[in-house]
Formats: sequence, structure tokens, C-alpha cells
Amino acid sequence: MPTPASSKAATKHVLYALLFVYAGIATTYQVVNAVSTTIGTFNLRNQVQIPFQLYGNIVFRPTAAAIHAGLAARDTVLTSNGVPCTGAAVWQRIRWYARPGDTISLRVRKQDGTKQTVTIPLEGYPAGYSVDDRPVRMAAPLEILIFLSIILVPLFCLALGLWVAFARPSDPNAWFVLILLTYPQAFNPGAVRNWIPDWLSLRLYWHLTVQFLAPPALFLLGLLFPERSRLDKRLPWLKWLVIALTGVTVLAEFIAEYNVWYDISLLPRVDSLRFVDLNFVWSTILYIALYWVLLFDKLRMASSPDARRRLQVLLAGSVVGLGNILIVWGLLPSLGIIRDPNDIRWLLSLAIVLMLFFPLTLAYVVIVQRAMDVRILLRMGSKYLLASTTVKVFRIAGIAALIWFIAVPLFTRHRDPLIAAPWAAALLLFGFLFLKKRSPTDLLQHWIDRKFFRESYDAEVMLSQLAKTAQTISDPAALIRTVSHRISDVLHVERLTVLLRINGNFEPAYAIGPALAAPAGAIHQTHSSTPVLNSVSDGRYGAREGRIEPESAELLVPLSGRTQLLGMMALGPKRSEAPYTPSDLRLLESVGVQTGLGLELSETAASLAAAAVERARIAREIEIAREVQERLFPQRLPLVAGVNLAGFCRTVFGVGGDYYDAIEIYGDRLGLAIGDVSGKGISAALLMASLRACLRTMTLTTSADLVHLMSHMNRLIYEASAVNRYATFFFGIFDPAAGRFDYVNAGHNPPVLLRRSPSGEYDRVLLDCGGPVIGLLPRASYEQGSLLFYPGDLLLAYTDGISEAMNSAEQEWGEEGIILAAQRTSDGTAEDIVKAIFAAADVFVGKAAQHDDMTVLVMKCSALNANA
Repeated sequence: MPTPASSKAATKHVLYALLFVYAGIATTYQVVNAVSTTIGTFNLRNQVQIPFQLYGNIVFRPTAAAIHAGLAARDTVLTSNGVPCTGAAVWQRIRWYARPGDTISLRVRKQDGTKQTVTIPLEGYPAGYSVDDRPVRMAAPLEILIFLSIILVPLFCLALGLWVAFARPSDPNAWFVLILLTYPQAFNPGAVRNWIPDWLSLRLYWHLTVQFLAPPALFLLGLLFPERSRLDKRLPWLKWLVIALTGVTVLAEFIAEYNVWYDISLLPRVDSLRFVDLNFVWSTILYIALYWVLLFDKLRMASSPDARRRLQVLLAGSVVGLGNILIVWGLLPSLGIIRDPNDIRWLLSLAIVLMLFFPLTLAYVVIVQRAMDVRILLRMGSKYLLASTTVKVFRIAGIAALIWFIAVPLFTRHRDPLIAAPWAAALLLFGFLFLKKRSPTDLLQHWIDRKFFRESYDAEVMLSQLAKTAQTISDPAALIRTVSHRISDVLHVERLTVLLRINGNFEPAYAIGPALAAPAGAIHQTHSSTPVLNSVSDGRYGAREGRIEPESAELLVPLSGRTQLLGMMALGPKRSEAPYTPSDLRLLESVGVQTGLGLELSETAASLAAAAVERARIAREIEIAREVQERLFPQRLPLVAGVNLAGFCRTVFGVGGDYYDAIEIYGDRLGLAIGDVSGKGISAALLMASLRACLRTMTLTTSADLVHLMSHMNRLIYEASAVNRYATFFFGIFDPAAGRFDYVNAGHNPPVLLRRSPSGEYDRVLLDCGGPVIGLLPRASYEQGSLLFYPGDLLLAYTDGISEAMNSAEQEWGEEGIILAAQRTSDGTAEDIVKAIFAAADVFVGKAAQHDDMTVLVMKCSALNANA
């Protein structure tokens, strides 16, 4: 009765046999396709143009020459050059061997039932044109596209797919990847007319196989890769239904193609099988749509950043590559925009290029993103191939050396049999040693096999899987459990205990079998990642603690982080009672290091998660503060006849200490304020809110005496703020009836009044009358300034954040830059001037970071009362 191990080995042998058959057919197809495409692209055989096309034996798309000879669409071809027309393959063979100037004689049956003989002259293709239904002049870009999309890329994808499948023949995902990476071979739909007739059946049936298997393989890959989808867990029978339907569809299409190309009598009504093509189109659309739905669902439920990154790459490539198929071959024909995409050369070329995005992104995910862990297999396979080939070369070189340096001189120089016989016997003996089963080279080959396929292969595969596990498992308990069982299964260890550092002590965290003890001195003193055997006296532990007690573990594997020892893995004896080999120790050392790093990463992840929650809370509070502060700025500027206002504030940290305001004051007057609180962030924003509240309150209760108002503001801000907190502040009241502007400047950047002279030059007036900053001193004296405004006057108020903006060379923009930007747009509205100032500042700063809040307030007088 076969054992499970023997059944598994037999299954793997069958899978490898299928892979070899698949590789042989696909490679042969690719070679013949490349040769046929090259012949057709450059017209190397001087082929003839197609005077008509056949579907089975029904004529369609006859050329002008064929119509002139008496051929019509929907005619039925009975014979071609006297050969019965059993299918399109007969016509393919005739036109392959025909040359320009020949004629073809057709016996056809007209649609009215009459029969007629039609003779059509055959013409060649113009020089430099490709063999096609509609000849195309070849150019360098088109030749490069053909070479890349039809020859190079399919060959690369096929090699990659075979590599993946040979590395993991038992993994269904590997087969799905192989089928999808073989699909670029189907990107040459028009090449059938260029194929060598003797290879036509290979082209037809392999092309159909790949074309019909790719959409279901895409759907099944979406179900199972990189992990099972929720749909497959709920409906596990769905994949088997898809496989069964695919088999039926492929069989039906095989029958249809055989009928059309080789035996039209099999199914006389050719049109009856067109439902297969229609079914293929709609099933392909369905499979692509389901694949996207599955990818979106997996992306939403991805268990790790690596899985999410792979899914994002696959989704992007599939949207470009597969979405292009849906649009070009589905949406555009169904809307009647185009009839057949294959007839539009530029559209077909663009579609082929876009289709390549999907197999190339799939290849990127497999190779770069290590979605299937096959890089190790390739590396080890390459090493093994190199080593084993070296042994074979050594054998051949040894035998050649024997023949050349011994046999040839022996039998050419010593013709005496008595002399040559002993040498011949020695030669035969030495050759026998080279060829016998236990020869030195055979022992070397056996060592290579053991080296590569028992130790290194198992070790690297295990480490690769463990690295993947450590990256995807964030729960330390789950990580320890997975690693423990994997080591127990690989090394056949029945007793294993993991001890972790908990509150400074090492306590058992997980055990397989009865818990094992370990010497405390060894645990607390070692900082190495090297496993410790019970028979090794390690000087780091001292002479008393160099040997573990008989009831203790046989092997200790440290679980080391980057800076400290996180724990120990205590292993009991192997089930076979064999000692731990140096290879086992190297493997376990690497496992211990990776597990320790995984535990450390888990702790770091937990800390980062807590920090992320705290950051999210702070960010939300800052967002709330920003929304509140935005409500403190004027939501609607007052409308005053003859005055145009605009202002804007750009903060560094979302909230800041800059402030501007425009207030309607009793008597149809307008109050303008701008300020800059010392510091940045929330503390500055809070003081700014206090400053606004004080100003708004005092403008309702205080008279027009601005000196008195500013003194009260200074005292209130001083009492409400910390010792090191203050604010520069400017406040003025504009009376449009009189054209008078009264103001007090408390240490703020002096606003600038721009007045255009009759010569077109601008006069500048600085509004600097006032006193010290507010909030710094308990008492301060201020002075009020006044000036008259005239139509066309422009008032610019700003904070130092915009005047002191610096570029990457640490040069300040300065007040001159603000004034020049305003002068250039002085004919526009106040809002145009504000936007121009910020735009000019951004151009000057470039990519340099902003370090302070920026605020600008502009008042433009267009017309005032006559008595002003």
C-alpha cells in the first residue's frame, strides 16, 4: 500500500512531467511564432496579398481584384486550384507557396446556388511593407514594438512563469501565474496568416488554449493569491465550477476551430459556433470584473503592509492592462465606435503595449516583491547547476586527458603489443574508476546533492518562510507558537520551551511537551546569538554553569534583539537521539535572531500603535483648534462705499498667532486690525483669540480715543498672558465720510500707504506712529496718528512672516518685494493684490520651508464722498 510520502512524490513527478510538456509546447510555439512574425513583418518570402478571406469555406472581405474576377462576399469555395476546400488551412497552404504573378483558380457556389470558376491574379506586397490584410510600411518604432511585444516580452514572461512553476509545482498559484505569464504569446492575433503551414495546428490550438485559460486563471488567482479570499471560503465549490466550464469552453472552441480550418463538413453551419466567441468575450469581462472585486476586497482586508503593497501593484497593472482589453475589444465595438480593433493598426499597437502592463506587474510582484519566495530556489538551483555541471565537465576533461596524453601516444609510439598491453590495462582501470558508481567524482556529486538539497535548501526555505511569518504576525504569542512548531517539525524535537523576559525575569511563555529548564546564569549572562549545547563549557557562564543539568534542555537558542536578550528557546533531544549538527546550529542561530527581531518589532509595533493613537488624538485637537481659529478671522468683510477690502492668513502649523480683522463701528466707520503674537502653535493661537475678544469688546464700549483703547488692551493682555508673551498690534479707524484714517501702531511692522502721483510714480507713507508692543509691560503710553485718504490710495498691512520669508539661499524677501508686487497689480481689486503678493512670495521662496505665519490685509479706496 503506498505511503503518503510516496504518493506525494509520485504526484510531484506527474506535475514535473506536465511542466516539461507545457514548457516544450510553449517554447516551440514561441520560437515558431518569432520566426513566422519576422518572415511576415519584413516579407522575407515575397508573399502574395490576400485577395479574400475565408471563414471555413465562406468568402468575406474580397478585394477589388477578386470582385472584378467575379468573386463575391458570402460565396462558398468548393475547390482551390483543384484541391477540395475542406477548410481555411487549404487556402493557407496555397498562398504560402504562391508567388506574385501567379493565379488562383476557385470553384465557387454562388448564393443563388449556381457554380462558377473564378481566376484571380495574385499580387505581391510593395517593398518595405509587412504581410497583413492591410499592408503597413515598416518603420523603426513599429519594428521595436513588434520585437518587444511579440518576441522579447513573451519570452521573458514565459521563462519567469516556468521558473515559478518549477520552483513550486504543487502550488496552484504557481500554475495560475504560469498561465497568465504565458498569455503575452497571444498578443499577436494577426500572425496566423504568416505561420508556416506545417506548424499551423500548433499555432491554432496553443493560441486558443492560452487565450481561453488566461481569464479563468486570472479569476482563480484573485481567489487564492496571495491568500484565500472570503468568497472562496464561503463558496469553495465555485473554483471547481469555473474549471469545469473552462474545460467545456476550450473543448467547444477546439471543435469550432477544427471545423473552420480542417473539416468544414464536421459542422456545416459555421455561424452556429459563433456563440463560443460571444461566450468567451462576456466570460472574460466577467472574470476580469470579479478579479477586480476580489482584489479590492483583499486590499481592504490586507493583513500586512507587504500584502497591501503587492495587491496595490497588481491592481494598478490589471487596471491598465485588463481595463484596456475591456475598452478596446468590449466597450468601443459595443457602442459602435469601431467595428474591429484589429483593423486599426495604431489602436491595436497601443492596446498591445497597454496589455503588457499586467504580465509585467505580475512579474514585478513575483520577483521584486517576493510574493512567492522563489528567489531562494533560483539561487540554490543556479548554484547546484553550476556545481553539478562542474563535476560533469571534470569527468569529461579527465577522460579526454587520458585519451589525448596517454592513449594516443601509447598506441602511436609503441606498436609492440607487449609494451602497449599493460598501459591499456591501466587506462581501462582508471577509466572504470571514473565511471563506476562509487568513483571519486560520484562521491563529489553525492556530496553536492546533500549540500544543496538537504542542508542549504531546507535551511534557506525555512528561513524565508520564517522571515515572511515574522513580517506578517504582529502577535508575539502567535509568532512564538508558529516558530516553535516549525522547528519541532523540521528537527523532530518533541520537547521545546520558549522563555521570555518578563519584568526582568525569564519565564516560560510556550512549551511543546513537558516544560524544560535552563540554567539561570547562562540566560542572564549571554548576549550572543550562538546556540549553547549541554556538553559545551562556555567561559562566559563560568566553570560551574558550563554544563546543563541532565533534566534540563539539550540546546539553548538565544532570542536576541538589537540591544538585549529577549528570551531563550530550550530544545530537548531529537526523536532519533541524533546529536545536533553544525548545520542545525547555524539554522537555529538564524531562526533565533529572526524570531528575536520579530518579537522586538512586535513590541515596537505595539508602542507605535499607542503613539499613533495619541498622535491622532492630538491631530484631531489641532484640527478642532484650526477650525475654531478660522472662525475667528472675518467670515465676511464689511461693505463700505468706496472701499475695497481683502485679507488672508497662512499658518505654519495649522493654528498660529497672526491676526487680522475688519470691524463695522458705530457711525458708518471701519476698524482695521492686524497683529502678530509671539511664538507659534496653539499657545499663540490662544493669545490671539484673547486679543480678538478684547478688541471686539472695547470697540463696542470705548470712545474714538485710540490711545485710551490701546492702553486698555495692553493692560488686559499683560494680565491674561505669561511673562514672555506679547503681541505686535496695529489698529486704525477709517471714516469714509471724511476720508480720515486714525491709527495706533503698537510695535507692529508699519503698514504702507501707496499713493500714485500724476507722473505715475508711487509715494509711500509709513504708518509708524504709536508705541511699544502690547502685553509685555504693565503700563505703556501710546500716540495716535492720522492721515487723509484719496481715491486710488492703497493701504498694505502685513506681518513679518511674509516680509522675512527666505529662499533656499537664506535671503529675505523684504518689504520692497511686498510693495513691488502690490504696485504691479494696483489696478485690480484688493483680493487680486493679496493673491499677487502671496504668489510673488511663493516664487521667491521656491521649495524652502515656511517658518512663520504669513498675513496680509489690503484696503483700496476707489471713490470717497465729495466732502472728504
